[in-house]
Amino acid sequence: MAEPLHDIIIIGAGIMGSCTAYHAAKQGLKPLVLEQFVNGHRKGSSHGKSRIIRFAHANEAYVPIMKEAYELWEDLEDLCGEELINKSGLLWLSDAMTTKRNSRILNDYDIEHAVLKGREIQVAYPQIRYNHEWYGLIDSDGGVIYADKCMKATQDEAVKHGAEFRHCEKVKEVKSEPDRVVVITDKGTYYAKNVAVTAGGWLNKILPDFDDIIETQAEQVAVIYWKVKDNFSLYEPSSNCPVIVIEENGDLMYMLPPVDHYRQIKLSLHVSEPIDPDKPLSDLPPWIIQRVQEHINEHFPDIDASKPSTTEICMYTMTEDGHCALGRYPSDPRITIAGGFSGAGFKLAIVVGRMLTDLAKGAEETEVIPELFRFERHRTENLDPY
Repeated sequence: MAEPLHDIIIIGAGIMGSCTAYHAAKQGLKPLVLEQFVNGHRKGSSHGKSRIIRFAHANEAYVPIMKEAYELWEDLEDLCGEELINKSGLLWLSDAMTTKRNSRILNDYDIEHAVLKGREIQVAYPQIRYNHEWYGLIDSDGGVIYADKCMKATQDEAVKHGAEFRHCEKVKEVKSEPDRVVVITDKGTYYAKNVAVTAGGWLNKILPDFDDIIETQAEQVAVIYWKVKDNFSLYEPSSNCPVIVIEENGDLMYMLPPVDHYRQIKLSLHVSEPIDPDKPLSDLPPWIIQRVQEHINEHFPDIDASKPSTTEICMYTMTEDGHCALGRYPSDPRITIAGGFSGAGFKLAIVVGRMLTDLAKGAEETEVIPELFRFERHRTENLDPY
C-alpha cells in the first residue's frame, strides 16, 4: 500500500506551527503537525498565560501586519467564544525623540494614541512615578494577549477542520525527493507535498545549512515576577492597567499586569544569552534581578522589590537584526520556514500562519512576505523589533 502523501507537514506545534495548522486546515489542506514535546510543554517560546500585543513599534513595517493580526485574532475569538485579547492599553516610556518617532508612525496609520510627559504620566497612571524627563506614548489598542488561550483555540479549530497533531515525536531529518518531501522522525517516516518548519530554537538543527542563509540562535531569557504590596486594584487588567515598555540608557524592560500569577506583575529586562536548546537552561544571572530591582525602587512604589516572587527561564530564537525570517527554503521551495522572532513574535503568529499557508498553496513570496522579513533583506544594522 502506498504511503500517504500529506498536503502539508508542520514541524513544531508552538504558536507559529499551531497558527499555520489553523489556517491550513481552514483552507482544506489537512495538515499533520509534528512536535517533539508534550502538548503544553514549557521548553520553547509559546507557553505561559500572557504576552504583549500592540500597534506601537519602532519600525513601521510592523503596523500593517498588526492591523491584520488584530482582525484575525478577533475572528478567532468569535469562533472559540473566548476573550483572547484585553485591550487595557500599552504605555511606552522613553525620551522625547523616541516618543516622537513612535507617534509619527502611529499617525501615519491612523492608530489611536496619546502622548504624555512627566507629571501627566502619573496623573493617568498613579501606580507609577516618572519625572519630567520621561515621555509616554499610550497605544490605546495595546494590552495583553492570552497566550495559553490562543494556543488552545488555534489547535482546537485546526483539529476541528481536519488537522492532526502528533506530540512526543522528534523530527530527525527533512529530505527532498523529486515528487515529495520526506520527514523522518524518531517514530516513523512521512511524506508531504509541502513542509513548514516552525521549530523555534531547533530550526538550525532540523535544517543545519539554514544558518548559511540567515543565522538564528536559541537564547534564554529571564522572566521575573514581583508581588504587588499595595493598591492592587490599580494593577488589575480589568481596571485598564496598561502593559508597559520602558527604554532607559540602552536597557529595554517590559511590564505586564497580574495575569500569570496572583497579585504578581511581570517586570523583566529584555536581554538574552545564547544556549543549546537541547541542554538544561542556566540559572538566572543576579545582575538582571538587581537592575530590575533598581528600577522598581525608583518608579513602582506599590511593588515589593526586596526579591522576585517568581522567576522563570524561557527561550527566544534570535536573528542578527532582531527581525524574523520567513520564506521558502532556497534549495527546495516546497519547504517554508518561519523563525527568529526574537521575543516579539507571539502577537504576529496568526498572520505568519496565514502567510505560510499562502506559500504552501503556491503564492509568490513577494506577494506574501514583507521585505523586512525575507531571507534576502539587507542586513547592516542590529535593529530591535521593538
